[in-house]
Amino acid sequence: MALTEAEKEARAVKRRQTAALKEEAQAHRRESKRREWREQGMYLTREEAAAGELCRGCGLPVIDNLGNWPPLMHLTDEEREAHDRAEERFRVLHPNCGESRWSVDGSRVTHCSLCCPPLPLSESQIETISRIFQSHKVREEELDVWSLALTCGHRAERSVHHTQHYWVGSTTHCPECGVTRGVVTSERILEAAQRKAELQRKTATELRRAERELAKAEKAAAAARSKVAALKAEQ
Repeated sequence: MALTEAEKEARAVKRRQTAALKEEAQAHRRESKRREWREQGMYLTREEAAAGELCRGCGLPVIDNLGNWPPLMHLTDEEREAHDRAEERFRVLHPNCGESRWSVDGSRVTHCSLCCPPLPLSESQIETISRIFQSHKVREEELDVWSLALTCGHRAERSVHHTQHYWVGSTTHCPECGVTRGVVTSERILEAAQRKAELQRKTATELRRAERELAKAEKAAAAARSKVAALKAEQ
């Protein structure tokens, strides 16, 4: 028997809710790991890693000084065997993590983004990121406002640049629950063009008000000057 449109929509909502809850659980797992790293002092400094300190998550070197892996198609037989052994070792250490990997430039060992605390940014990286943020000034009238329906039933509003045509985040902070929640649905409720038009209307209104106040002040000033001139003439 064919499903009704209402039943199809109900199933779609359930699928979105299930997917959002899964993303929420993943986010909570990552947050829990980061709290653990902070509380147990598991983060290495770049100096400690360079001195040969092992990763406090998996016990492998962070910097092995072996150089980056060549492209896979250019590996020698010996390098391919070493690469395959490293891949197998990673699968054994992280069988169910399902997260991305990270590594340090100039090293071949890879680390799990869930299990292995990353190194802090270098000064040059911080400077580069700072320059990017400082050079790009976002104006309020360039932002769209999105309303996000969350797994908890609450909604959150977020602003992004108008060039983003769809919502990309799978989780966000719920302002009412105070924790990360999965995003079930997203809806753009205010476009940058509307905001810009509203700002222009507001500016025009304020300009007209200021012009009226200026004209009133100029009229009062002219009257005061006339009175002063008349009083001087009487002396």
